[in-house]
Amino acid sequence: MKKKIFISLGVIVFAAAVIIGATGAFFSDTETSTGNTFTAGSIDLKVDSQQHYNGMVCEPNTGVGAAANTYWWRHEGNNPPASWPVEYSACDGSWALKDLVPTSDKFFNFTDVKPGDSGEDTISLHIDNNAAYACADVSNIKNDENTHLVPETLAGDNTAGPTGQGELGQGLDWVIWNDTNGNNVWDSGEVGTHSHGAPLTPQTYTLADGSGSAIPIPAAGNSYLGIAWCAGTFTN
Repeated sequence: MKKKIFISLGVIVFAAAVIIGATGAFFSDTETSTGNTFTAGSIDLKVDSQQHYNGMVCEPNTGVGAAANTYWWRHEGNNPPASWPVEYSACDGSWALKDLVPTSDKFFNFTDVKPGDSGEDTISLHIDNNAAYACADVSNIKNDENTHLVPETLAGDNTAGPTGQGELGQGLDWVIWNDTNGNNVWDSGEVGTHSHGAPLTPQTYTLADGSGSAIPIPAAGNSYLGIAWCAGTFTN
């Protein structure tokens, strides 16, 4: 995302003249400067993402015959492969630094969330050219019923739905923080928010505003945002 603004001052002319005695003769000199402009600095923001889900990490697919720029789930560190997601199955929540495509790049795209599931996404913002301030806006939030399953109706859920009548949002523990070292962990001293329930109204999270530890993102530098979630309640 680039933006440039310029103001042209056109032509600047300096003139001087000297009159000599009663003859009226004079010598003169004119100096001209053209093309004077002020041009605003530009920034180029690129974003990458690393997605984690139930002890698995979405990483580049290195399998034989794998298509370029495809990703798969692999168990992380010493964690055994999870029952879900299935190891080596495709995933789409990780990518290298790039300009985002709003209709296709999703930090979260889970269709089978169950009690006890948890995940985390570390998002990196990379700024070129100039230091910059940054924030993350969460908006256009929907928490819809969609349909009633038998366990819901047996538990007394008879809301009409679908708009705004869902329960999943309230059942998610949600943590978002300025992950200053990009280690996927909310460390002591890092600024963040922990809410019981996903944000159901628009929220703005500060990444760099010049106050406290949220200093501007330096030119050619990174700022990291961590978002962790749990279908239940975090225990640590």
